[in-house]
Amino acid sequence: MRTGNKNYNLPQINPGDMIGEYRVRRLLDSGGMGTVYAGVHPVIGKKVAIKVLHPHVAQNPENVQRFKQEASVVNAIGDPGIVDIFSFGEHNDRYFFVMEYLKGERLLEFLRRHGHISGFAAAQLLRMLALSMAAAHDKNVIHRDLKAENIFLVPSNDGYWPPRTKILDFGLAKLNLPLPGQELPKTRQGVTLGTPYYMSPEQCRGLSLDTRSDIYSLGILAYEMVTGKLPYMHKDAIEVMHMHLKNKITLEPGEDLPRLMVELILGCVEKNPEDRPQDMREVISSLETIFPTLSPQAVQPQINSGDEDVSGLYNINDINIRAEESQRRGSETAAVEVLPPEHERPRTTVRDFSSGKFTAAIFSAGVLIGAIIGVFIGKML
Repeated sequence: MRTGNKNYNLPQINPGDMIGEYRVRRLLDSGGMGTVYAGVHPVIGKKVAIKVLHPHVAQNPENVQRFKQEASVVNAIGDPGIVDIFSFGEHNDRYFFVMEYLKGERLLEFLRRHGHISGFAAAQLLRMLALSMAAAHDKNVIHRDLKAENIFLVPSNDGYWPPRTKILDFGLAKLNLPLPGQELPKTRQGVTLGTPYYMSPEQCRGLSLDTRSDIYSLGILAYEMVTGKLPYMHKDAIEVMHMHLKNKITLEPGEDLPRLMVELILGCVEKNPEDRPQDMREVISSLETIFPTLSPQAVQPQINSGDEDVSGLYNINDINIRAEESQRRGSETAAVEVLPPEHERPRTTVRDFSSGKFTAAIFSAGVLIGAIIGVFIGKML
């Protein structure tokens, strides 16, 4: 691609056009960086989503580098909770990459329709998100733009809550270490990247970031899930950033929002990174302590990859009911599975028969049988 060329009059992409190996089916979405199309492999029928970088965005080499980096970063992480990208190329002087086709809706759309959800329902989503972000952090990747718009909810095969979370858009990701064969992209000191409503105080200042900045954004997401609104709202983005720097976030426990859950959320959004949980696994551990049914052995819901329309599937009352049932069933199961230490368990019948009592019983029976035989022999004589 010839960056610097100001001729944007490139051919339109229409249904039926081929991009790489895939035929375009329809337009899915368009954002500031690019346009996303639904596509299909004409031979094997594999459905995909194709993201094409806007021509005017590609005029900046840094944008092209970040677009390429997004595909590399996602593959380096390789987590099932992060959208998979498996092809990259150029089409009519435009860069594109091909990613898995997801059916469902963004968390932002879900919350706009339903408002808030219960603490346990939110914890189910947060745990999945934290697991995927822990995988990203293990690869020295900081997302920097974790928000409701970048979280996709894929319904399970049975259609019940919870869905599977998928994290999208690593275009603003920061790499603390370069990927193999690539240079480390540089963000100029004082340059702020991200979405103001979810940005950490250090991100608002344009400072160097670590993984605790993503923890702050996850805390904002958690607040949004349980309240149905963002903690800071203003038409001026600069004013929102000042709120992150100066204003304290408050949240009260409720009938479906335990005090410990409130403390975790408020801990994630502390102004000083040192006062937050120090990594995503600490967040996961806290969620499992607050809600013991969120165990590491919990099976993730199967992803619905069909072509039916599943957006708008969930009813808010059903969500909270299903979450409560899941929590209750998990508690009952845990009560059966958790056994006391070996020396505190009551002895069983099997154990009694392996003790001295069993030997004594055999001895007594032998004496009795011997006596009976002796009486019988005496009568015979």
